[in-house]
Amino acid sequence: MEKSQIDEISDLLLSYSAGDYHVKGEISGNFDDIDMIISGINMLGEELRSTNVSKEYFSSIFNAVTDLVMIADENGYLIDINQSVLSLLGYNEEELLKNSFLNLLADPKSSLFKKVKRNLKGKNKNFVVESELITKSKKVVFGLFTCSKIFDRNGEFKGYLISVKDITAQKENEKLILKTIISTQGAEQRRVADDLHDSLGQELSMAQLMLSNFSRFEVADKEYYNLLELCNEILENSITHLREICFDLMPNVLVKGGLEQAVETLVGKLESADKIEIDFVSTENFPRLFSELEIVIYRIIQEFINNMIKHSTANKLNIHLIEHDDKVEITLSENGQGFDLVKLENVGDNRGISNVRTKVLAYNGEYKLKSEPGKGTELWVEFPKKEKDE
Repeated sequence: MEKSQIDEISDLLLSYSAGDYHVKGEISGNFDDIDMIISGINMLGEELRSTNVSKEYFSSIFNAVTDLVMIADENGYLIDINQSVLSLLGYNEEELLKNSFLNLLADPKSSLFKKVKRNLKGKNKNFVVESELITKSKKVVFGLFTCSKIFDRNGEFKGYLISVKDITAQKENEKLILKTIISTQGAEQRRVADDLHDSLGQELSMAQLMLSNFSRFEVADKEYYNLLELCNEILENSITHLREICFDLMPNVLVKGGLEQAVETLVGKLESADKIEIDFVSTENFPRLFSELEIVIYRIIQEFINNMIKHSTANKLNIHLIEHDDKVEITLSENGQGFDLVKLENVGDNRGISNVRTKVLAYNGEYKLKSEPGKGTELWVEFPKKEKDE
């Protein structure tokens, strides 16, 4: 009897090691030590079966979640991933587990994981940030990342839980809305510029012409000629000012001659003030781009120059306009007083930088802003030469 019970114990342990927790050992009527061992093993089987069901239940939920869920260790290496990660990114489990979370990001130099660790220090329970993932087929996926720490039942840190919501469609809709706003704004600016030029501009010119006829009449009072000259001067200044307003709203040279000619005209206006040394370099025979992109690039250059004049002490400006096979690159730099980019992030009303960011986002571009106190400012922007739907 004792021999068969020992064999039964071995069979039980083999069954449990294979994951079959439904098997139970028979207890004899002796209620001896071996019966106590079998009873204990039976209780262990019930506990293992209950735990295993919980694990299976959790695993089914984990893999049913449509958001991408990843668990990374303290160094950013993936410990676990759900099925949505594999389905959306196109990898298999072996390719991802034990590899760095950073390998899934669109930017290989991203500091995202450092930001996660920094922002989850202390009492912060979660950290939410937008970033981009890259699929195995090199497609970019925009994601809303929600990150938190994981602790075991004893309060020991076990890693980071990273949940990613796919917001690619939302981002594309945002781009479409931004493009519509920018396009509508450009069309309205062109309309206002044309109306001012064709109506008020012509009326002022006609008034100046009529005023010049008064010089044919002889009047004894010298004050008459002084007033006539003053009125003519006021009209001349008004016409000049009106032309400047029309140019700022929508340069006619941009519409007819393209981006390169428009920038050359803008540079000429700045150089005439004789306060800033400007180095403008462009690719020879720089091509015409689609009209909306030409306006966007021109506005970015205009914005950079306006900010330089208002906030910088620069006396030198570099503008590089370079064409590549399928992209156009713009580099703007000045030697002014510069500023602290970290402080800039905390300022609520960064209209200049915000305007640039909005335009770049709307037309699928990229940008980098560099600045340090005492070392000037540089803005690099790159756009695809053609629209996505072309």
